Amino acid sequence: MGGVEALRPPTLDELRRAASWLGGKAGEAWRAGNAALGRNHLRIGITGLSGAGKSVFTTALVHALHHGGAHPGAMPLLSGALGPRGWTATVERLEDLPPFPLARHVEGLTAEPPRWPEPTRALCGLRLRLARRHRPGDEVVLDIVDYPGEWLLDLELLQLDYAAWSAAALARLGAEGAPCREAVDAWLARARDAAPDARAAPGLVEAHGELLAACAAAGLRHLQPGRLVVPQAGAAEFAPAPLPAGMAGGALHAAMAARYARYREEVVEPFYRAHFARLDRQVVLFDAIGALAAGEAVFADAAGALEAALASFRYRRVPLLDRLRTRIDRVLVLATKADHVTTTQYLNLRQLVAGRFAGTRWAGAIDEEMLRFDVVAAVRATQDGWMRRDDAQRAAICGKLKHPGDVARMLVPSDVPPEPPAREAWPAGGFVYAEFAPPDLSGHAARPFPNVNLDKALDLLLGDWLR
Repeated sequence: MGGVEALRPPTLDELRRAASWLGGKAGEAWRAGNAALGRNHLRIGITGLSGAGKSVFTTALVHALHHGGAHPGAMPLLSGALGPRGWTATVERLEDLPPFPLARHVEGLTAEPPRWPEPTRALCGLRLRLARRHRPGDEVVLDIVDYPGEWLLDLELLQLDYAAWSAAALARLGAEGAPCREAVDAWLARARDAAPDARAAPGLVEAHGELLAACAAAGLRHLQPGRLVVPQAGAAEFAPAPLPAGMAGGALHAAMAARYARYREEVVEPFYRAHFARLDRQVVLFDAIGALAAGEAVFADAAGALEAALASFRYRRVPLLDRLRTRIDRVLVLATKADHVTTTQYLNLRQLVAGRFAGTRWAGAIDEEMLRFDVVAAVRATQDGWMRRDDAQRAAICGKLKHPGDVARMLVPSDVPPEPPAREAWPAGGFVYAEFAPPDLSGHAARPFPNVNLDKALDLLLGDWLR
């Protein structure tokens, strides 16, 4: 006699898949409704810690969107998304932000000789209107918001009290093998000497800013408070510095804790509400190549900074239920400077970055494609080639070295490990990569720059919205 199988409760994985499916359907309905109402409007954040190439990336991305419609072969994925007849693009100013210096950066890149853009070290942006030629009246509006990655790292302060933040910040600065250890010890000695005097706080904060600048020059990236690394007008007046737990209860510690509370309330929270919480999608640039070249301690610090940055995002599943959360539904992490290695190393470079997040609390976001990874060179400065070394043909790259300038060289860069090497396996001579000057771009004033994967990055970021 047959029986009835007992009903069992759904597993957490089944519930997650169901929520993802419902969220996907809700997202499709949300986008369709926006399109029907003429609201094809996305606000995209672009950030990266110092040295990641944020100014170059933003310039190349906007330049490609602006001129790619007239050169569909240069951006085939984007051309397919926007329609067979291409598109026209208009660059406008964003009323709520200072303008991103697009024209100045393009002029510099297309000059003779070309020059890399100066870093943008403040919040800025622009608006792009993309009109499809095959559908008159159908346009997509993209607000591009460029901001320092150091300011993104400050969002971590909203989750920590002053004591917890101090302990974490000092542990990073004093980590084994970290550069500037002597300078860190000297600063701590000065802080302990000043312990009874709250009036010492401004001078100590100024000295801490100088310490952070030295650490940044040495390659460290997980540095806080971010407004001491990349200044914001007025923020240094009440920015905090971390103090050891043993100084708790003293006048100086109390003054620093008060500065910390004010910094969170008057700097970090307004940035979160006015800008970060309004983003729909986000690009995070990561210079894994530069971090590898700087050594084991710097690479570990930079990878920790990336992890802290990604922890600030809340990956929404159902767009209508995000009123109290950030609206971001997709984050694209790009390992930059892919042209500093051979094409044979692109897969390893991607895995080096993405592998840190596999099987962790980000696994759900990765499975549902809310968190994506790839490699990019927004402006390709090298070409692939071959050269003979150690009696064998080796994949190589050729480009003009940044130092000394205007010297073209064929080089064999270090292979990229697919995961961080164990301490004993770290190369004795370190990972060796050259820095390159921009190529001749004089013919690209009105066409996309040569690049690695910029078209693919745009498709990963926007393809579902544009199609």
